Amino acid sequence: MPLEQMKEFENEISPEFIRNLEELPLTADDKMNLLLTKAGLKPASEINLIIKSWYEGGITEHMTDREVQETIDIIKESGLLFQLGEKIIEKESYQTEKEPSTEKFYEREQMKVLISRSKENLDFLIEALKTKSDELLGKAFGFPQTAIEAFVDKREKLDIGALPKEVRESDAVLFSSPIISKDNWQEEIKQGQIYADFIKKVSPKIYKEMKTLSLTRE
Repeated sequence: MPLEQMKEFENEISPEFIRNLEELPLTADDKMNLLLTKAGLKPASEINLIIKSWYEGGITEHMTDREVQETIDIIKESGLLFQLGEKIIEKESYQTEKEPSTEKFYEREQMKVLISRSKENLDFLIEALKTKSDELLGKAFGFPQTAIEAFVDKREKLDIGALPKEVRESDAVLFSSPIISKDNWQEEIKQGQIYADFIKKVSPKIYKEMKTLSLTRE
């Protein structure tokens, strides 16, 4: 991204917003998406406030009521348009290393917040979520069209694991959409590089969190 253009996006985010965001108990993905959406690099995002979870070993508190309200207040004060979801409890399965063949379950209380800079993009995301269409959701989140087509099996997916290590672990790939196409991936990861460059410039702390997260996913 040209320096002049990056400066334009930087001007959309105040240092105070960045400092507040860095301290919130959100995932690195959600912090990144808040920054990119606020800056105008993403049309819309879905932020997931994970409040608590129940495993066999007990309850894990992720966010207090005060932290949930703090997060909502920071989004309000940022000027972003948003829609708050209801607090819901979802049940999901998981396996452990000790018992990989045994399916276990945990419950998680969470609240979703949809954000955008424009009413048009926010409304589009709301409608996309109602349809449960992966294609519309990919468009609402601003993923490259060819990457969306790969995700919904209209194009062949690229086996990222087959890429050379230096490419596979590059910022361009790590910050790209989760699925990229086999025939157009070089173009698609240019967006990932833009995202990475921007996050690294405005918040080295969140950039480092994203890099650390990517290592745990491998």
